[in-house]
Amino acid sequence: MELTAAFTKTFPGGPAIHGELELGLGQPGITVLFGPSGCGKTTVLRCLAGLERPEAGAIRAGSELWFHGARGIQVPAPQRRVGLVFQEGVLFPHLTVAGNLGYGLHGLPKAEARARVAELAALMGLEEHLQRRPRELSGGQKQRVALARALAPRPRLVLLDEPFASLDRAAAEHLRHQLRQILQALAVPAVLVTHNPLEALALGDRMVRMDEGRVLQAGAPATVLSHLAPESLGAVVRAQVLGRTEGLLRLDTGGAQLFAPDPGGSFQEVYACIRGEGVSLEVGPHGHLTQRNSLASTITAVEPLGPLTRIRLDAGFPLEALITTWACGDLGLAPGQRVQALVKASAIQVVPIER
Repeated sequence: MELTAAFTKTFPGGPAIHGELELGLGQPGITVLFGPSGCGKTTVLRCLAGLERPEAGAIRAGSELWFHGARGIQVPAPQRRVGLVFQEGVLFPHLTVAGNLGYGLHGLPKAEARARVAELAALMGLEEHLQRRPRELSGGQKQRVALARALAPRPRLVLLDEPFASLDRAAAEHLRHQLRQILQALAVPAVLVTHNPLEALALGDRMVRMDEGRVLQAGAPATVLSHLAPESLGAVVRAQVLGRTEGLLRLDTGGAQLFAPDPGGSFQEVYACIRGEGVSLEVGPHGHLTQRNSLASTITAVEPLGPLTRIRLDAGFPLEALITTWACGDLGLAPGQRVQALVKASAIQVVPIER
């Protein structure tokens, strides 16, 4: 079953938001809605959930029509069987954790509802907190309760609006890893809103990039992010972990090997983000180097940027160097030229892929 959406939502005195989305229902996978604050990501999410009504277009879930502007159809939110998790863990303060988890299960027999609450509590590591009130929980615990509550009624889709934004780094990383495992275990697809490119890389199976109310691009996260300003993220390459040595990861990109700082943790696949200012170039023979990473490369493009020049490279994967314009002139760099790209390990940020 496919969810397809193409609609327009406008606000008085504000921009028009044009939502376009396709994703499979009934199978796990995370589609990331990515873009800067104010670009319309949350509005798209709320229209999918049924909390906002677009003015035009349609939203379909298989044979079900959730919204159709011309026909005046707007299926209420509860009938869509969609779970929603907000940026802040919005819980009922007067209910215990168990009460919050069971809130959407009032239509089930009591024994079945209790069993479902116990199942979700076990999946989320909340067994010891079932009788606590929200005020007694940490931020990470509240978000786990919010996620479990959204999953309890067995939704066909979960919508997540920047669920890690209010958490500290450790809590966010823990919940991010849990989220992937739980969605896979329950075979529930999700749409995740974020403006954090590293979060998108870690979690996304597919990315939809938005800006100024429109979808600009959709595809694999690394491919979509490669079209963004390189200075914000650098070149992005997917790599397998071959081993660990002296605080470094040894990575295989399929076309070359890299050494990068080891962030710790258990993972077998990563995205390596390589900043252009950490890449230098050498022409001709070279001797002993302090850099661990020396990659035979071919220049594909030379782009002057005033005092700096961006050199695009094929190193077995797309790479770029940001060097001074006078150094570019001294080396006589030109497209098609063979060079050695020297990459500082410290210029590589590793993003474990949560799979």
